[in-house]
Amino acid sequence: MRAIVAGLLLMIPLVVGAEDLGARGRTVPVDRDAREQMKDVIRRKEANGDVDRFWSNYRAKVIDAVKHPAPLGVPTDARVRTELHELRFVMPQDYVDQIGRVVVRRGTVIEPLKIQPLATGLIFIDGRDEAQIQYALAASQRERLKIVLTAGSPYDLRVRFKDTMWNGTPTVPFYFDQRKQIINTLQRLYGINLRSVPAKLTQKDSRLQIEFGIRK
Repeated sequence: MRAIVAGLLLMIPLVVGAEDLGARGRTVPVDRDAREQMKDVIRRKEANGDVDRFWSNYRAKVIDAVKHPAPLGVPTDARVRTELHELRFVMPQDYVDQIGRVVVRRGTVIEPLKIQPLATGLIFIDGRDEAQIQYALAASQRERLKIVLTAGSPYDLRVRFKDTMWNGTPTVPFYFDQRKQIINTLQRLYGINLRSVPAKLTQKDSRLQIEFGIRK
């Protein structure tokens, strides 16, 4: 009996294999690899010049952003006033060197101007205001001052005054306070709010002197 059953089971695949069961579904081609499809898109864009135009526009935007940075939003106030600030801050934690030795302990009072006097002052101006530009140029002829913009183009001003003498050099170096690094550092470490321009920062004894406004 077992032999008969086994024989029938062996015959089933043969019978089924001989029967035409028809098609279960339509055969479709396999999609190409997504990476290859993307490569085709890029090749087409390279061929029609889209890639070159993209990079050309991108470079132009980056260069323009460097030459003409966005204004920092510092208002202009020509009123004359002077502030004196003690530059000191307290170490919030121990400062260690690369091998773990404590160099400065937490709670130590740091007075930067006593450690390293200010060799060059700073004068912050709005570089779009001609009166502030001329004020900064005149002031920087009398004393060593770096001209720092809070608005306007340092590139355009450097080109404009490239033949103007500045502290023994044949051109005036204009700078821009990128991302408000200087202004924010003054606020964070010393609580100094550079709330308007023009503002000239110089050392007075062991303190920082800020002269706001345009002085005749």
